[in-house]
Amino acid sequence: MARRYRKEKELTYISMNVVAGVPLFYDRRLMQKMSNGLKWSCDRRGLRVYEYVILPDRILLMGNTAWGTFDDVILGFRTFSSKAVMRILREGQKDLFHSWVVPVLSKFGSTQTPDGITIWDNRDQKRILHQQQDIDATALACRNAPVVRGIVEKPDHYLHSSAHPGNPLEGWQVAVTDRGI
Repeated sequence: MARRYRKEKELTYISMNVVAGVPLFYDRRLMQKMSNGLKWSCDRRGLRVYEYVILPDRILLMGNTAWGTFDDVILGFRTFSSKAVMRILREGQKDLFHSWVVPVLSKFGSTQTPDGITIWDNRDQKRILHQQQDIDATALACRNAPVVRGIVEKPDHYLHSSAHPGNPLEGWQVAVTDRGI
């Protein structure tokens, strides 16, 4: 899929944090589920991803939607990913990682939903970006988040980030520059 270009429309930055800061996204299967969920949201729900990074305990994303509202698309992604993660954890191997993760998520995650335990903290950090300098600064912060956290030395070394040339969402991302479309 070819890169698309941003129209004159504001972007939304969101930081979706896992409850209690649990580092879920070290597991390859869980990272794959997050990437697939974002691709599905792009394909079926109109999500347009400009920058993103999947860190061990959160997802940072800058985007908008081609149709519908950004909040509805993110809510759908959060619901899907919570179900998928809990299914993998419950059906997975009984090792040290899983032995403490499920009880922590059960304790701190919201169980008020009909879908079961929500892995996401309800206090997302969200900002609407209108100015190009805000968009550029936020994009740079997303790209540099793995470096700032000491995970990698350079942003393009982190696979699950828009900075990596072979990231899982390559081809699904939208270029940040305007082309007057």
